[in-house]
Amino acid sequence: MFSLLENTTSEIINNELTSTDRLADQTMDLGTGALYAVISILMVFAILLIIIGVTTLVFKITGLWSIKKELETKKKEQLSIKDPIQEEIKPIEITDEDMMAAVLVASIDYQNEINKDVRLVSVKEIK
Repeated sequence: MFSLLENTTSEIINNELTSTDRLADQTMDLGTGALYAVISILMVFAILLIIIGVTTLVFKITGLWSIKKELETKKKEQLSIKDPIQEEIKPIEITDEDMMAAVLVASIDYQNEINKDVRLVSVKEIK
């Protein structure tokens, strides 16, 4: 029985050696090797693009949750804080160039003072 196992294992080893020897004796053309190299490079880049796409989607999804939370808190703050300019002011038409210049200078000065964007809501003439 041991002789049978020794014969089969020696046959398997001989078959494996001959198959690897056959592979070592084979040669590949330069064009075929270049084709395999290009295909391998393209596969690597495709895998990298898939990884980049998945990570950007994950970051966008997690970023959307944080943006939604920020927007909700801002809306709550805006609802709780009333604008100081809630009184009804009748709009005055700017008819004079001096009045227009005064409004522009006042808005530019206020914008420089607070360093934010300014939106002119209404104008009230003081006499």
